[in-house]
Amino acid sequence: MDVCVKKRVQTLGGYVNIEQTFLDKVESRLGKQNSVFASIGAAFWIFPTLIIWQLAYSYNPNFGPVMLLFSGALIGLVVRFSGKGLKRLFSLLAFFTYSWIVVLALSLNIIIGSTISGAILFGLFAVGAGLTIYLARNEVPFDEHMAHTYLTSMNSHVSDKKLKNRWFIAFPILIVTSAFMSYVAIFAFTIFEDYQYQEGEYKFAQKQRLVSHNKEIDITPRSLEKRDSKEILRYAYAYHVGLLFNRKATFSEPFPRSEYKAKTILEYLVNNRNNARAKFILGLLNEGTKTRSLFQEAARQGDKYAQIYSAIEYGCYTDPDMAIEMLGKLSQVSSEKYVQSEIESILYVGIEEVCSELDEPKFLYEYVSNYDEYPG
Repeated sequence: MDVCVKKRVQTLGGYVNIEQTFLDKVESRLGKQNSVFASIGAAFWIFPTLIIWQLAYSYNPNFGPVMLLFSGALIGLVVRFSGKGLKRLFSLLAFFTYSWIVVLALSLNIIIGSTISGAILFGLFAVGAGLTIYLARNEVPFDEHMAHTYLTSMNSHVSDKKLKNRWFIAFPILIVTSAFMSYVAIFAFTIFEDYQYQEGEYKFAQKQRLVSHNKEIDITPRSLEKRDSKEILRYAYAYHVGLLFNRKATFSEPFPRSEYKAKTILEYLVNNRNNARAKFILGLLNEGTKTRSLFQEAARQGDKYAQIYSAIEYGCYTDPDMAIEMLGKLSQVSSEKYVQSEIESILYVGIEEVCSELDEPKFLYEYVSNYDEYPG
């Protein structure tokens, strides 16, 4: 048979009887309080809380504001279980940690993910703060209230005088530990963001390579014979320059460069279709005696660009006046506007100025876009 031992004690309201069992339980609770553990525990959870916050925000930015409530509850529970406190000091430790986490979350841009009013954000912060303050302290059971009042109201309890429960010990530990964990969190987030950026760049490059690969064409003669000459010239330019124009030349997109493939499909036009424009362009890209013969063949076949280029070459190395006369005659017999425009610009700047272009001839897209008059 249990015997309830009651102790007659003096309180502010007089003398009351309090069971010794309740006094012992409250004494035990007060002795287990440890604000140092609460400070270390709260500071340690800064990093995990921010990680959870980041993951939630990454999954759905709308979860950013909701984390104001979750982090408040989490820090409150951490302080509650690590500190086992009954005093307001533990609520203050939790509130400080929670506020610091919110500041860090703001600096990391993981709170506001969409349009939301400031009043709602402040309301969520206030509720989160209320949660952390409430949950940080252990509740005294109703039947132990009188024992707790007796042990703490008349005089300070002996546990309050221990260093582990002094505010001037707990707060510096919390500040230093929070600073360290904040540094770890920011460093980890920086590394993570850099990794995400590098991964994004790699995936983008892979995607671009895949897209570029899908744009490429089969350059075997069997496949090329199904395409018209202008389209083949368009891909020759794309392989040479790294830029693919659409058929109307109103849009361009990146294309994998390959000098070998550019010359291969031009040689196909030369060898299989005796294409004058391809001979002219291939003459530009090649060097040596073969270049001269390609120009001459293209000019004899009536390629206007080859004829213009031959006249310029004659003027640069032999007789400028004769070259000007040749260009004038070519302009008179040509009905194509692009030919007349090209000759006018050459005569305007002078043969000597144009001669420098012979040293580094370029494959211009106009050689493709003005090809219509020469069916291959």
